[in-house]
Amino acid sequence: MELIELEKELFEKNKWLVAKLSEQKELIQKSGESEHDYRVALAVKLLKLRTEGYQATIMTDLAKGDNIIAKLKLERDINRGIADACREAIRAIQAMISGIQSLISTRKEEMKLQ
Repeated sequence: MELIELEKELFEKNKWLVAKLSEQKELIQKSGESEHDYRVALAVKLLKLRTEGYQATIMTDLAKGDNIIAKLKLERDINRGIADACREAIRAIQAMISGIQSLISTRKEEMKLQ
């Protein structure tokens, strides 16, 4: 690849990185909010079961088996997975940028030798 093409590619990957970093912020916030919602709902359900006289040994299983609690946990897990995938995409973009920067350095050195 020519130096100009590499620099254009580097610029494009930097735009991707900025976009992914912005997306990551939103995804982390969404993940945290879903974690909060799940924990609060679980605590409320456990308290309700305790006041209804259920044995402590089965309360957690009963609470986590509740349809609403299970859906909140699923949402939490999905949001966490999406945030993790975004983090991995950022790492991949950073690796691409690093590779392009190395190629640019190599091309510049080659130009100096000519």
